[in-house]
Amino acid sequence: MQMAETLQAVMMTKGDSMAPLPIQYNSLVHNVLEGFAHLTKRLQALEQELAELKNLREKELEQFRGISEEWIQREDGYKAEIKRLEVVLAKESKDGLASVTLARQDTLIDRSGSKRFQARLKRMSTTTDRDPGMLGESVDEAVQDCEELME
Repeated sequence: MQMAETLQAVMMTKGDSMAPLPIQYNSLVHNVLEGFAHLTKRLQALEQELAELKNLREKELEQFRGISEEWIQREDGYKAEIKRLEVVLAKESKDGLASVTLARQDTLIDRSGSKRFQARLKRMSTTTDRDPGMLGESVDEAVQDCEELME
């Protein structure tokens, strides 16, 4: 950064803006141009990495949506089967509906949590938020590289 500031000060203090810089500043100009080229390449690499991560995130999100829908369909199928078995139990048992109520008391199925879980699944599968800090380390590394080059 100091090199760029030195060049800026020299250019601003010389009288003629069209006059060339003194030869002692050639290495500073070279370092600034080299740093610019390096940072441009680094920026392109980070942009490409970001695009790849976005594509990967979209693919993963689509897979999650598919799995969530499959999960919900299977759970609905299980609920329908349980309901069918309860109806059969009520019809075939001598106690009727009392036997179904008794069977439900000792069940392992959480009937109230299922709807909340399905709602969370649907909410998560429709969320398309991006994580702004996803590439934080890479950006920090690029800034550090820039500072090292300018010193």
